[in-house]
Amino acid sequence: MYPDPFKERLYKQLGEEAYQSFLNALQEITPTSIRINTKKLDFSPKLEKIAWCDNGYYLPERPLFAADPLWHAGAYYVQEASSMSLEKAFNKIKSIQQTPLCVLDLCAAPGGKSTHITSLLSENDLLVSNEVIHARVNILMENLNKWGYPNVIITSSDSKDFGELGEIFDIVVVDAPCSGEGLFRKDISAIEQWNEDNVRTCELRQNRILNEISKCVKPNGFIVYSTCTYNPGENEQQIEMLINQGFEPIAFELNGETKFSHQFMPHIHKGEGFFIALLQKKDSFQQGDSKKNTKELKKEKYQADYAKLVSTENYMIKHKDEIKAISPHVFEFYNLNLGHLQTYQIGTSIGHLSGSLLLPSDKLVFSQIFNPTVFDSLDLSYEESLSYLGKQVIPKVSSQKGYVVLKYNHINIGLGKFAGNRINNLYPNEWKLRKQISQSDYFCMLKFK
Repeated sequence: MYPDPFKERLYKQLGEEAYQSFLNALQEITPTSIRINTKKLDFSPKLEKIAWCDNGYYLPERPLFAADPLWHAGAYYVQEASSMSLEKAFNKIKSIQQTPLCVLDLCAAPGGKSTHITSLLSENDLLVSNEVIHARVNILMENLNKWGYPNVIITSSDSKDFGELGEIFDIVVVDAPCSGEGLFRKDISAIEQWNEDNVRTCELRQNRILNEISKCVKPNGFIVYSTCTYNPGENEQQIEMLINQGFEPIAFELNGETKFSHQFMPHIHKGEGFFIALLQKKDSFQQGDSKKNTKELKKEKYQADYAKLVSTENYMIKHKDEIKAISPHVFEFYNLNLGHLQTYQIGTSIGHLSGSLLLPSDKLVFSQIFNPTVFDSLDLSYEESLSYLGKQVIPKVSSQKGYVVLKYNHINIGLGKFAGNRINNLYPNEWKLRKQISQSDYFCMLKFK
């Protein structure tokens, strides 16, 4: 089932006894794990905790997550457990560097690490979440919008473009494209696509990415490097290259061990194959002038209609025909550094202008900075929530007028508008639930409350 060159290398890496345990583990069912958004879900599920992530949990089996309104609301994220070890590296960085952080997640889609990072950041920090493959940016935007952290800029640029920015980031997370060996248990296509030529291509690509991205890390800043593979050429040898450039390995505690790199193995850890390492840049690599910004954001005239929709002080800008609320420090960082990059989203969408009238954004209610007092709200039943997520009109006779925040279990799931005997559905069409949910598939995280 597994390629012979892969088996031969793992045998040499592990030894006979551990290798057999490793093969046995690959025949087991892949654990299902989630990470809670504590800004939305106010209870700790009665589930087995993931040791290396404060808000990570294992589920006893894999349900149909699409049947859960809370999943659609961004109240939790379904993520492979081993990759949540990013939290341990971040905690180590924050124990060393406590100033406001500018973070780049270079290879971000579909958003697992970016949503995790935002849960570890403060309101004074910011995240640039980047995905070089344009076709994957939409799912990244959806997951980050639902998660709700406001200080995010979503871009789609190559590592070379970031290398030209100068030394501007405190932390760069590189979850590098890799040969995918750590996914063999959960994804048979990873086995089918594996070959030695592809492994070597991955090694060369990772080397290029790290060489380029190291240029935009500040002196005393950090690189968190990770892959989902066991191959030393994609893991330890890439780290050795950074050390030779002048990066210093930084040890952090994980699974009872304190070292600068950690390898997850399915026969040892309850998760898939995953490698993570932490390094600190000690000296400047700056050479010449960094690329200058060519396109600056401009503030819109401050209007009460804009400001009342959010609960924090923001600048208002117009970006891609939308009015956006953006924190002053995010505004300034973008204008100083990022104007020439392909930017898909910045800040929080407030709404669209129709003439002089501001129509509220269908995504605003998911944000942490949405002002909950500006519209009426209505809690829906489970069945009503599924109907709403499928873009159905909600029958509801009411004398009320205007917009209404629709909720499930007091958590925002979208926006509607009263229309006499119904509530018109304003859920984003691109997020529409397209699967018919049968009663046998009903599921909600509330069962673990």
